[in-house]
Amino acid sequence: MSIEKIELIDGIKKFRQEVQTSFHMPGHKNKPNILKEIGENLHDYDITETIGTDNLHFPTGMIKNTLESIGKSYGAKKSYIVVNGTSCGVISSIMACTSPGDFILVQRDCHKSVYNAVILGGLKVEYLYPEFNREHGLNFSVSLEKLEQMLIDYPKIKLVVLTYPTFYGVCFDIKKAAEIVHKYGKILMIDEAHGSHLNFCSKLPPAAERSGADIVAQSTHKTLPAMTQSSILHVCSDRVDTEKVSRMLRMLQTTSPSYILMASTQRAVEYMDKYGEERLCKNIEMFRTKTKELRELGVNVLTDDFLKENGSHAFDETRAVISLNDVGINGKELEIILREKYKIQMEMSDLMYTVGYITAADEPEDIARLFDSVKEIYLDAKNENKGSSRVFIEEFPRLTQEISMKNAFYSESELVLADDSFGRISADFIIPYPPGIPLICPGEIIKEETIEYAKSILANGINVNGIDANNMLRVVK
Repeated sequence: MSIEKIELIDGIKKFRQEVQTSFHMPGHKNKPNILKEIGENLHDYDITETIGTDNLHFPTGMIKNTLESIGKSYGAKKSYIVVNGTSCGVISSIMACTSPGDFILVQRDCHKSVYNAVILGGLKVEYLYPEFNREHGLNFSVSLEKLEQMLIDYPKIKLVVLTYPTFYGVCFDIKKAAEIVHKYGKILMIDEAHGSHLNFCSKLPPAAERSGADIVAQSTHKTLPAMTQSSILHVCSDRVDTEKVSRMLRMLQTTSPSYILMASTQRAVEYMDKYGEERLCKNIEMFRTKTKELRELGVNVLTDDFLKENGSHAFDETRAVISLNDVGINGKELEIILREKYKIQMEMSDLMYTVGYITAADEPEDIARLFDSVKEIYLDAKNENKGSSRVFIEEFPRLTQEISMKNAFYSESELVLADDSFGRISADFIIPYPPGIPLICPGEIIKEETIEYAKSILANGINVNGIDANNMLRVVK
């Protein structure tokens, strides 16, 4: 039987026909009204550096003015538009605040871009492991007591890199964390890829850039109505050398930056300045109403009160995090049912949860439709009495770093079967994607239980980068 080959443009058209409601990035949710002017005049916005158009790498005119406006909106000392995505902003931030050989403290459930910065910058890493709740299969938060103890135990640490909020909307006490980091004379870098909207709504946890962080990277295309790959980087204190940040961005960003992406970033921030508080507050009220309904039925859906009871500081209530494992539906299965039966596209899923973004571009009716669909799926499954399919998500393995990430990454390597890799040194990342948090990093000794967990993820239809279709992975030769 032949399989139809669909190329990019036809594939995009097919996707648009299949999805009516999106809780997936980009944050504009493909609603034409927000970026209407840019979208309808795309050719006019697709320009490059020439007389009168300014230069992103050395802005002196209209781009400089836009960056100043964005910085004012966020309360930053200096802001940068990043058109290579937040990964570029994260790497530039870390490398601007360190020199080769420096030690940094990293929250272990951070994005792979942090580890890429370690390789590119020739850095040494200590890990702060999140507080894992096995019953609910979630990293609830980082312990600030453990953060302080790490800074006491490892005085050579120069930079602390934390994720706020997490992919699941979990937030620690950012203000207290900043106080602790600064108490020991360190720099605090926050990967706020999932939190560029926090600045615009009083009902949400405080924004990192207004809470003591020194440098903050944000994905405006995730939670603001900007086009994919649009990001912002904020320098928020004098502890960070802005000239070094600028040099890193000039080195790592394209020399042909997209004016379409820059324009969409400007428009997204302007939209949030004008409408963000009102629209997000409306959506949060609907979110609270609908999550209450589901929790009263017995559905495991994350709420602020629930997380606080389990030790987390706060929850971003623009994140729909839902589990139907108790009625025999795992996270990936729920994502597929929502897509195929209800034409609702979620952001991602793991073995236990399905996750969706709610942004200012959504309407309360969109949120109601999502939760009503979940309610219907839950009741149908309960009536069928399928029983529980609880699959416990494992906490991050504490693997031995045998050689540095950089040396492992650049070492001569070979492909081996996953089952033959136990005890070998990984030459690449093993990463469930999304969310892009490595289970195994280059230079770490591979354990059997970690590979078995990765295989269970693959068996449930979730992508794992680093293990190919033939069940092979790369190890140091």
